[in-house]
Amino acid sequence: MALTYERKKQKQNNIVYSIVTAILICAVFLAMVTSFYIKAENDAYEMLHIQTKQIKDDLNLQLKSDRENLVTMASFAAKLYSDGESYNLMFDSFKPIGLLSNIGILNPDNTFVTKMGSIDLNGKISFYEEAARGEYISGRIPDLTGNGNELIRSAVPIKVNNETVGILYGVIHLDVIGEKYINMAKELEAQLFVYDKETGKFVIDTISENPGELSNFKNREYNDGYSYEDFETADKGFSSFKSIITGEDLYVHYSTLEDFGWGIMLARYETQVFYETHKMSQNLIVIFGIIILIILTYLNLILKNEKKRAKLHSEASNIRHLLLEVNQQHANVTEAVKRIKEFTGSRSAFFADTDGEDSFYIKPSLKSKLLTGEERIYLQSELFRYAANISNSNNLSISFMELTANSHLLKTNPELYYFLSGHDIKAVSFAILADKNNHVSILGTVNPKKSSEVRKLIEDVAVCFTIAIYNKKHLNRTELAATTDSLTGVLNRVAYKKDIIVFDDEKPDDFACIYIDVNELHLRNNKFGHAAGDEMLIYIANSLKETFFGHNIYRMGGDEFLVFTRKISQEDIQLHIEAFIEQLKPKDYHVAIGMSFRTKNTNCEEMVREAEVRMYESKALYYQNKEQVSIAKEPEKNYIQVKTGIREIDAMISVLKEHYNGIYRVSLETDSAHRILMPSYLGYKENEENFSMLLKKYISDSVHSDFHRAVMSFLNYDAIKRQIAEGKTPSITYQKINGETVILSVYNLNENNDDAKETLWVFARE
Repeated sequence: MALTYERKKQKQNNIVYSIVTAILICAVFLAMVTSFYIKAENDAYEMLHIQTKQIKDDLNLQLKSDRENLVTMASFAAKLYSDGESYNLMFDSFKPIGLLSNIGILNPDNTFVTKMGSIDLNGKISFYEEAARGEYISGRIPDLTGNGNELIRSAVPIKVNNETVGILYGVIHLDVIGEKYINMAKELEAQLFVYDKETGKFVIDTISENPGELSNFKNREYNDGYSYEDFETADKGFSSFKSIITGEDLYVHYSTLEDFGWGIMLARYETQVFYETHKMSQNLIVIFGIIILIILTYLNLILKNEKKRAKLHSEASNIRHLLLEVNQQHANVTEAVKRIKEFTGSRSAFFADTDGEDSFYIKPSLKSKLLTGEERIYLQSELFRYAANISNSNNLSISFMELTANSHLLKTNPELYYFLSGHDIKAVSFAILADKNNHVSILGTVNPKKSSEVRKLIEDVAVCFTIAIYNKKHLNRTELAATTDSLTGVLNRVAYKKDIIVFDDEKPDDFACIYIDVNELHLRNNKFGHAAGDEMLIYIANSLKETFFGHNIYRMGGDEFLVFTRKISQEDIQLHIEAFIEQLKPKDYHVAIGMSFRTKNTNCEEMVREAEVRMYESKALYYQNKEQVSIAKEPEKNYIQVKTGIREIDAMISVLKEHYNGIYRVSLETDSAHRILMPSYLGYKENEENFSMLLKKYISDSVHSDFHRAVMSFLNYDAIKRQIAEGKTPSITYQKINGETVILSVYNLNENNDDAKETLWVFARE
C-alpha cells in the first residue's frame, strides 16, 4: 500500500509538473509570437525608412540633375540673347532628358516661347512675380498653354548682366515622373505618394490614375500615437491608420525633399508586413504542439535532471567565458568566483595558489564571517597541506575532496576541527590542481547548499580557472616589462603610444602635457661618468613620481621626460612644477620645461608638439642666462657689449672678428642670409636664399648630437622674435663634433625690438 501511494503521489506530481511545464511553454510561445510581431512591425518601419530614403535620394538626384541641365540651357539662352539671336537654336537642339519632356521661355512681356511658337500668357502669369521667385520647382499645376492637363514646372531665370531677361521652364509630365517611381514602388510592393507640401496635391499617386491630395488621408482612423497633423507639421516620421479600401492597417514612413518643398510617403499593408511572421507563427504552433505532446510523455524526474544538467553546463560555460576574457577584464576572476558561490548556494567561494593568488567572494550580509589575516592564512595552509598529501599519494593532476567538521576530523586534526566549528564552517568543498612543478591551486566553496552540484561545477571549471590565472600573471609581467623604462621605473614610449590613443578617445577635461628636458646631461656624463648621468636621471624621475603622483609619467628618450595630467587646474600644475624644481635644487640639477593645457577637445600629439616647442624656448633661455652670468664674471673679455646689445655693427665686427668664425645677416621674414666679412662657416655660397635649410644641414653635419635639439630651437623664428621683443638676446653654447665649443647669438638690426625682421647671427669660439 505504501509503495502504491508513493507511485500515485509521483504520478500526480508528474501530471502537475507536466501541466505547469506546458503552460510555461505556451506562455513562452505567446511571448515569442508577440516579440516576432513587434519585431516585424519595427523591421517594417525600418525597411520603409530605408526604402523611402532610397526613393527620396533617387528623386532628389533626378530633380537636381534636371535643374543643372536647365541651368546649363539658361546660360546658353543668355548667350543667344546677348548675341541678338533667337532661342530657336536651343529649342531645335533640345531632346527630352531625365524627367524633362519639353522646355519653354517666358519673356518680360508675358509671351511664352516654345519650339511650336509663342503664346500670350497675360492675365495668367506674371513675369516679374516669376522672376522674383528665382529657381524653383512647382507642384502639380495646370498647363497654361491651354490643353487642360496638369504638369510640373521647373523654372530657372535667364540672366544677362545680372538682369533677368527671361525664365526658362522645364516641363515634367505627371505620367513621366509617375511611370518611373510607380514602377519602383511596385518592385518594393509598397504604395508611394509624393506631394507638394505647399498645396498638398499629389505629384505621384500609386493607387489612383488621377492623383489626389494629402487631405484624402485627413479622415482616416489613425492608430494610437499617430494623427493626420503629423504629415503637416513634421518633416519626417512614421504613422499608421486604417485603409478605407481594405480595412487593414497601413504602415507609413514620410519624409521631405528639403530642396524642392515636396513630401514623400511610402506605405505597406498589414498583410504584407506580417506575411512571413504569420507563416512562422503557424509553423511554431505545430512545433510547440508536438513539443507539448512529447513533454507530457516524460516523467518529471527526467525533465528535472535534464534541467539541472543544462543549468550546470550553462553556468560552467558562462564562468569559462568570463575566464577567457580575464586579460581584458581583470575583475572577471572575482565575478567567476561570485558565480560559483551563488550557483552552489554557498556561504563563500575562493581560489588560491602557492604563488600567492587569493580571490574570494562572500555574500555582503555575511562579511562579518569572512576570514582575514592570520586566520585566513591558517585555513589556506591546511587546505594546501591536504592538497599536497592527496597529490603526492595519488599522483593526480586534479582531485576533489570535501573537508567536514565531523568526528573523524576531530580525531585526526582537532585544531582544525575546532577552528572550523568556531567559525561556523560545516564543510569546505574544493578541487586541487597540481602540475609537474608542484604548483598547487585550490578552487572551492564554504558551506555549500547544493553539495550534489558543487563537485561537477568546480571540476568543470577548475582547469580553466588555473590557466586563466596563470595567463593573467604572465600578461601582467609581460606588459609591465614592455611598458616600463628599465632605468627610471617610469613608463616608456611603448606605453606613451598606447595611452595617447586612449586619451584622444576619452578627451578628458582639464588635461595637460608637461615636457621636461634635462640640461647638461652630456656634460655631466663627460665630467663624472655615465653612472653620474644615470643617477641624475633616476633622481629626476623619482622627483617627478613624487610631485606628479597618480599621473602618467614617461621617459621619452635619453634626457627627456613627459607627464600627462588629468582633472587638475593649470594653477595647481604650476605649483607641482615649482615643487619639482625645488626638489632638484639641492642636487644642482636643471631642466627645461614646456607645458600645454586644454580644458576640453584634447589632441595629444598637438599638445605634445606645443609643449616641446615651449620646452625648447625654456632650454634656449637657460643657456642664454647661463652665458650672460658667465660674461658678467669675466669683464676683461672685450665682447661684453655684444652680449648686452648692439649699437654700431662695423665697430663691433672690427673689435670682435678675431673671436668669431661665422657672422650672418639673416632676414626672419624671407629666411634669406648674407655672409659678412668672415669666411664661409655654414655653407659655400656668398648669399643664401634658405638659411633654415642651411642651418639644419650644419647641425646634422657639424654639431654634436647631444646639442641637436637645443640648436634646432633657433629655427623657431617666432620664438626668437618674442625673446628680442622682451629685450633679450637669444644665445646658446654648444659643442661641435670636433670638440670645439661655439656660442651662437642673435641680435636685432632694427631699432624697434617689436619689429625684429633683420637679425645678425654670430658664431663665436668660446
